[in-house]
Amino acid sequence: MGPWEEDVNIYGGRDLQTGCEGGTWLALSTCHKKVGLLLNLPGVHKDNAKSRGKIVENYVKSDLELNTYVDSMKEYFQECNEFVLVAVEFGNLVPIVQTYNNGNNELKQWHDQYLGFSNSLPDQPLTKVVAGKCKLQDACNKYKKINDKDQLIEELINVLKSEESNLPDPQLEQRRPLIFKELSSIFVRIPKARYGTRAHTIILLSKTGEMHIIELSMESPIDPLRPSWVRGDFKVNI
Repeated sequence: MGPWEEDVNIYGGRDLQTGCEGGTWLALSTCHKKVGLLLNLPGVHKDNAKSRGKIVENYVKSDLELNTYVDSMKEYFQECNEFVLVAVEFGNLVPIVQTYNNGNNELKQWHDQYLGFSNSLPDQPLTKVVAGKCKLQDACNKYKKINDKDQLIEELINVLKSEESNLPDPQLEQRRPLIFKELSSIFVRIPKARYGTRAHTIILLSKTGEMHIIELSMESPIDPLRPSWVRGDFKVNI
Protein backbone atom coordinates (compact mmCIF):
# COMPACT_ATOMS: atom_id res chain seq x y z
CA MET A 1 0.00 0.00 0.00
CA GLY A 2 1.33 3.42 -0.95
CA PRO A 3 1.09 6.23 -3.52
CA TRP A 4 1.49 5.06 -7.11
CA GLU A 5 4.38 6.39 -9.16
CA GLU A 6 2.19 7.14 -12.17
CA ASP A 7 -0.42 8.98 -10.08
CA VAL A 8 0.43 10.16 -6.56
CA ASN A 9 -3.28 10.85 -5.92
CA ILE A 10 -3.90 7.10 -5.86
CA TYR A 11 -2.97 4.92 -2.89
CA GLY A 12 -3.14 1.16 -3.21
CA GLY A 13 -1.40 -2.17 -3.25
CA ARG A 14 0.03 -3.93 -6.30
CA ASP A 15 -0.31 -7.61 -7.12
CA LEU A 16 3.08 -9.29 -7.63
CA GLN A 17 1.71 -12.73 -8.54
CA THR A 18 2.86 -14.04 -11.91
CA GLY A 19 0.27 -13.21 -14.54
CA CYS A 20 -1.40 -10.59 -12.34
CA GLU A 21 1.43 -8.08 -12.06
CA GLY A 22 0.27 -4.53 -11.49
CA GLY A 23 -3.30 -5.36 -10.59
CA THR A 24 -4.83 -4.29 -7.31
CA TRP A 25 -7.53 -5.45 -4.91
CA LEU A 26 -7.76 -2.18 -2.92
CA ALA A 27 -7.08 1.39 -3.98
CA LEU A 28 -8.35 4.89 -3.35
CA SER A 29 -8.16 8.17 -5.21
CA THR A 30 -7.90 11.41 -3.27
CA CYS A 31 -8.59 13.29 -6.52
CA HIS A 32 -11.83 11.50 -7.46
CA LYS A 33 -12.67 10.83 -3.79
CA LYS A 34 -13.46 7.16 -4.16
CA VAL A 35 -12.35 3.80 -2.78
CA GLY A 36 -12.52 0.49 -4.64
CA LEU A 37 -12.19 -2.98 -3.12
CA LEU A 38 -12.40 -6.31 -4.96
CA LEU A 39 -13.54 -9.50 -3.22
CA ASN A 40 -13.31 -12.85 -4.98
CA LEU A 41 -16.34 -15.13 -4.88
CA PRO A 42 -15.96 -18.92 -4.77
CA GLY A 43 -17.48 -20.74 -7.68
CA VAL A 44 -16.81 -22.32 -11.03
CA HIS A 45 -13.70 -20.95 -12.70
CA LYS A 46 -14.33 -19.90 -16.27
CA ASP A 47 -12.07 -21.05 -19.08
CA ASN A 48 -9.85 -18.21 -20.31
CA ALA A 49 -11.32 -15.84 -17.73
CA LYS A 50 -10.37 -12.18 -18.01
CA SER A 51 -8.16 -10.70 -15.29
CA ARG A 52 -9.90 -8.94 -12.41
CA GLY A 53 -6.75 -7.02 -11.51
CA LYS A 54 -7.62 -3.84 -13.40
CA ILE A 55 -11.21 -3.51 -12.18
CA VAL A 56 -10.41 -1.46 -9.07
CA GLU A 57 -7.61 0.47 -10.78
CA ASN A 58 -9.80 1.57 -13.68
CA TYR A 59 -12.59 2.54 -11.31
CA VAL A 60 -10.54 4.80 -9.03
CA LYS A 61 -8.69 6.36 -11.96
CA SER A 62 -11.93 7.37 -13.66
CA ASP A 63 -14.32 10.15 -12.75
CA LEU A 64 -17.30 7.88 -13.45
CA GLU A 65 -19.89 7.05 -10.82
CA LEU A 66 -20.16 3.34 -10.14
CA ASN A 67 -23.36 2.74 -12.14
CA THR A 68 -21.84 4.36 -15.23
CA TYR A 69 -18.57 2.50 -14.76
CA VAL A 70 -20.39 -0.83 -14.44
CA ASP A 71 -22.43 -0.15 -17.59
CA SER A 72 -19.24 0.58 -19.52
CA MET A 73 -17.58 -2.65 -18.33
CA LYS A 74 -20.44 -5.18 -18.21
CA GLU A 75 -19.28 -7.24 -21.17
CA TYR A 76 -15.79 -7.50 -19.70
CA PHE A 77 -17.13 -8.33 -16.24
CA GLN A 78 -19.13 -11.27 -17.60
CA GLU A 79 -15.89 -12.83 -18.85
CA CYS A 80 -14.29 -12.64 -15.38
CA ASN A 81 -14.53 -15.17 -12.58
CA GLU A 82 -17.09 -14.07 -10.01
CA PHE A 83 -16.35 -11.12 -7.74
CA VAL A 84 -17.88 -8.39 -5.60
CA LEU A 85 -16.74 -4.81 -6.17
CA VAL A 86 -17.23 -2.58 -3.13
CA ALA A 87 -17.19 1.11 -3.99
CA VAL A 88 -17.19 4.10 -1.65
CA GLU A 89 -17.60 7.64 -2.97
CA PHE A 90 -16.71 10.12 -0.23
CA GLY A 91 -17.00 13.46 -2.02
CA ASN A 92 -20.41 14.18 -0.48
CA LEU A 93 -21.40 14.98 3.10
CA VAL A 94 -22.56 11.39 3.51
CA PRO A 95 -20.41 8.74 1.76
CA ILE A 96 -22.11 6.59 -0.87
CA VAL A 97 -21.44 2.86 -0.42
CA GLN A 98 -22.36 0.50 -3.26
CA THR A 99 -21.62 -3.06 -4.30
CA TYR A 100 -21.69 -4.77 -7.66
CA ASN A 101 -21.34 -8.49 -8.24
CA ASN A 102 -21.05 -10.05 -11.67
CA GLY A 103 -22.58 -13.35 -10.55
CA ASN A 104 -26.14 -12.03 -10.69
CA ASN A 105 -25.29 -8.63 -12.19
CA GLU A 106 -26.63 -6.79 -9.13
CA LEU A 107 -25.72 -3.20 -8.29
CA LYS A 108 -26.89 -2.10 -4.85
CA GLN A 109 -26.52 0.95 -2.64
CA TRP A 110 -26.23 0.47 1.13
CA HIS A 111 -27.47 2.95 3.71
CA ASP A 112 -26.62 1.41 7.10
CA GLN A 113 -24.05 3.23 9.19
CA TYR A 114 -22.05 0.05 9.79
CA LEU A 115 -21.45 -2.39 6.95
CA GLY A 116 -19.48 -5.57 6.36
CA PHE A 117 -18.58 -7.50 3.22
CA SER A 118 -16.51 -10.60 2.54
CA ASN A 119 -16.14 -13.46 0.05
CA SER A 120 -19.87 -14.04 -0.31
CA LEU A 121 -22.79 -12.24 -1.90
CA PRO A 122 -23.32 -8.93 -0.06
CA ASP A 123 -26.83 -9.83 1.10
CA GLN A 124 -25.68 -13.28 2.28
CA PRO A 125 -22.92 -12.39 4.77
CA LEU A 126 -20.75 -14.99 6.45
CA THR A 127 -21.24 -15.31 10.21
CA LYS A 128 -17.84 -13.73 10.85
CA VAL A 129 -18.90 -10.66 8.86
CA VAL A 130 -21.94 -10.17 11.09
CA ALA A 131 -19.72 -10.56 14.16
CA GLY A 132 -17.10 -8.22 12.73
CA LYS A 133 -19.69 -5.56 12.02
CA CYS A 134 -20.76 -5.65 15.68
CA LYS A 135 -17.13 -5.32 16.78
CA LEU A 136 -16.69 -2.37 14.39
CA GLN A 137 -19.74 -0.64 15.84
CA ASP A 138 -18.53 -1.20 19.40
CA ALA A 139 -15.10 0.25 18.57
CA CYS A 140 -16.52 3.32 16.84
CA ASN A 141 -18.97 3.99 19.66
CA LYS A 142 -16.20 3.66 22.23
CA TYR A 143 -13.70 5.93 20.47
CA LYS A 144 -15.70 8.54 18.59
CA LYS A 145 -13.70 11.72 19.24
CA ILE A 146 -10.77 12.91 17.15
CA ASN A 147 -8.53 12.72 20.22
CA ASP A 148 -9.38 9.01 20.46
CA LYS A 149 -7.96 8.22 17.03
CA ASP A 150 -4.93 6.27 18.22
CA GLN A 151 -7.09 4.14 20.52
CA LEU A 152 -9.58 3.59 17.69
CA ILE A 153 -6.82 2.40 15.38
CA GLU A 154 -5.53 -0.08 17.94
CA GLU A 155 -9.06 -1.36 18.61
CA LEU A 156 -9.69 -1.81 14.88
CA ILE A 157 -6.41 -3.69 14.52
CA ASN A 158 -7.56 -5.99 17.32
CA VAL A 159 -10.79 -6.61 15.41
CA LEU A 160 -8.91 -7.43 12.22
CA LYS A 161 -6.57 -9.79 14.07
CA SER A 162 -9.37 -11.65 15.83
CA GLU A 163 -8.90 -15.44 15.61
CA GLU A 164 -12.19 -16.12 17.38
CA SER A 165 -14.20 -18.80 15.62
CA ASN A 166 -17.62 -17.65 14.36
CA LEU A 167 -19.71 -20.78 14.05
CA PRO A 168 -22.10 -22.17 13.09
CA ASP A 169 -21.93 -20.88 9.53
CA PRO A 170 -23.95 -23.14 7.20
CA GLN A 171 -22.77 -21.27 4.11
CA LEU A 172 -19.09 -21.70 4.96
CA GLU A 173 -19.55 -25.31 6.09
CA GLN A 174 -21.17 -26.23 2.79
CA ARG A 175 -18.63 -24.33 0.72
CA ARG A 176 -15.44 -25.49 2.47
CA PRO A 177 -16.31 -28.60 4.52
CA LEU A 178 -12.67 -29.49 5.28
CA ILE A 179 -11.44 -26.12 6.54
CA PHE A 180 -14.55 -24.17 7.50
CA LYS A 181 -13.38 -23.90 11.12
CA GLU A 182 -10.11 -22.25 10.09
CA LEU A 183 -11.96 -19.89 7.75
CA SER A 184 -14.59 -18.89 10.33
CA SER A 185 -12.38 -16.29 12.04
CA ILE A 186 -11.78 -12.75 10.81
CA PHE A 187 -8.04 -13.37 10.84
CA VAL A 188 -7.33 -16.56 8.91
CA ARG A 189 -4.22 -18.60 9.60
CA ILE A 190 -3.57 -22.02 7.98
CA PRO A 191 0.22 -22.48 8.25
CA LYS A 192 0.35 -25.98 6.74
CA ALA A 193 -1.26 -24.70 3.56
CA ARG A 194 0.70 -21.42 3.69
CA TYR A 195 -2.66 -19.69 3.40
CA GLY A 196 -4.23 -16.90 5.35
CA THR A 197 -4.51 -13.20 6.04
CA ARG A 198 -1.42 -11.28 4.93
CA ALA A 199 -2.41 -7.64 5.37
CA HIS A 200 -4.76 -5.32 7.25
CA THR A 201 -5.74 -1.88 5.94
CA ILE A 202 -7.58 0.85 7.85
CA ILE A 203 -8.74 4.08 6.18
CA LEU A 204 -9.94 6.90 8.42
CA LEU A 205 -11.43 10.15 7.12
CA SER A 206 -12.30 13.08 9.38
CA LYS A 207 -15.01 15.67 8.77
CA THR A 208 -12.28 18.21 8.05
CA GLY A 209 -10.84 16.12 5.21
CA GLU A 210 -7.87 14.58 6.98
CA MET A 211 -7.29 11.05 5.71
CA HIS A 212 -5.11 8.53 7.55
CA ILE A 213 -4.28 5.22 5.88
CA ILE A 214 -2.76 2.48 8.02
CA GLU A 215 -1.55 -0.83 6.66
CA LEU A 216 -0.05 -3.78 8.49
CA SER A 217 1.52 -6.36 6.18
CA MET A 218 3.59 -9.49 6.63
CA GLU A 219 7.23 -8.94 5.80
CA SER A 220 8.70 -11.14 3.07
CA PRO A 221 9.87 -13.84 3.14
CA ILE A 222 6.84 -14.84 5.18
CA ASP A 223 7.22 -17.29 8.05
CA PRO A 224 3.64 -18.58 8.50
CA LEU A 225 4.36 -19.70 12.07
CA ARG A 226 6.20 -16.56 13.23
CA PRO A 227 5.36 -13.75 10.81
CA SER A 228 6.99 -10.36 11.11
CA TRP A 229 4.66 -7.41 10.57
CA VAL A 230 5.51 -4.06 8.97
CA ARG A 231 3.34 -0.98 9.48
CA GLY A 232 2.90 1.84 6.99
CA ASP A 233 1.15 5.15 7.72
CA PHE A 234 0.06 7.71 5.13
CA LYS A 235 -1.63 11.01 5.93
CA VAL A 236 -3.13 13.32 3.33
CA ASN A 237 -5.54 16.26 3.27
CA ILE A 238 -8.27 16.06 0.65
